[in-house]
Amino acid sequence: MRLLLAAASLIVLSACGEPADPTATASTDAVAASTPVAEPKTRPSFSTMKLAERLDCLRDSGGILLIGHRGGPTRDYPENAVETLQRTFDAGTRAMEVDIAETKDGHLILMHDDDLERTTTGEGLVADHTLADIQKLKLETGSKTTDFAPPTLQAALEWAVKTNAIVELDKKRSAQYGPIIAAVRAAKAENNVFVITYNDDQAVEVHTQAPDLIITATINSVEQLDDLLSRGVKAETLLAWTGNTEPRPDLWKALAARGIESIFGTNGSRENGFDYRYWEDDDGAEYNALAADGLPILVTSITDKTSRQLNAERDKAGSCSF
Repeated sequence: MRLLLAAASLIVLSACGEPADPTATASTDAVAASTPVAEPKTRPSFSTMKLAERLDCLRDSGGILLIGHRGGPTRDYPENAVETLQRTFDAGTRAMEVDIAETKDGHLILMHDDDLERTTTGEGLVADHTLADIQKLKLETGSKTTDFAPPTLQAALEWAVKTNAIVELDKKRSAQYGPIIAAVRAAKAENNVFVITYNDDQAVEVHTQAPDLIITATINSVEQLDDLLSRGVKAETLLAWTGNTEPRPDLWKALAARGIESIFGTNGSRENGFDYRYWEDDDGAEYNALAADGLPILVTSITDKTSRQLNAERDKAGSCSF
């Protein structure tokens, strides 16, 4: 029965424009799954600088910070695994987006879907299983079962602190912001996280609970930014998510003039995602054009090739300890 369900899922994904194997083109030059994960390679950090100050440095440097969507999965490395975060980091991407769900017994884990079928060897809803149940499972890519178990948010945060990496935290429906913020505090990861919010009310909620944390909020105009700032959100801890449907260099420049860093995503379905369009001719010059147009932060599903394409821009970001 489970094999039939898996096959049906692949058909549905293909019909929706997603590749049958969603990790098949996520990255290149993947390390074999059986290769032991090395100890995190640390980078020089600005020990006296807050993350907000490093982001200001990034904006002024002309560099670009890449964020690996769902951690930068490959055929051998599954989404939302600490081992995948390390592999992506070692390949040159310094920030990774991860998804957070809550288990039946109130633990926060990395998991994108409400259910377990697509990415693990388990079945049923995440919210119907305890942490102990879930950690007995193995994570799957689109093409194989790995030796990796679903990790806790705490493990990912501790990894980020040790590695001097950034994890962008995407709260799913089963999770709440309060416990996520508490986990960040417990790991002392305040300088290693971006917290995603999806509307102005959520942005105000998170900023009120944790005014020192960097949050992302959807910003479509300077007027919308002004409305959000009028509600008490501070510009120095705000990143502007500008979508993944059309580059908006005029908006990026206008926001930069107000001290706000913009994020744009080239991630998306095979039919609509810019990652697939930009690499159709195996020439990723479009990514360099985004950086030249003033984009400081880019979310991508094709981490390794894009990282190499933006090597010079990443070097500039490295001057800000990214």
